[in-house]
Amino acid sequence: MKLLVSLFAAMLAIGAASFWLWRAAPEVAPCQDRLVSEALSPDRRVVAAAYERRCARSLSTHVALRPAAAPAQAQGDVFVAAGSAPVRLSWEGGLVIESPAQRVLVSETSWRNVGVRVRLVR
Repeated sequence: MKLLVSLFAAMLAIGAASFWLWRAAPEVAPCQDRLVSEALSPDRRVVAAAYERRCARSLSTHVALRPAAAPAQAQGDVFVAAGSAPVRLSWEGGLVIESPAQRVLVSETSWRNVGVRVRLVR
């Protein structure tokens, strides 16, 4: 019985310490997005947006697609590169993304019914 009470007391102490550490931890800074450019599809139904996202000391370049009538929160990333990388957006039978990015993290080939091509230029 003593062992059971000791284990219960230890669990309570660990739980209390964890809760205190969680409450005392500094608040995490939210990510900041900076819109770089947008390109509307020829049929005016889809918007491609290039933006940079900064989270603490991390910076990445994104290209996202969304329906033209939808808010920016409804977008889906089709291209992500580490760091700040210039991107050029054009519509040639689908979205074409040109970038000299050194490190590509995400490169999708389609979004919904839109084809996506990435051209890495050096």
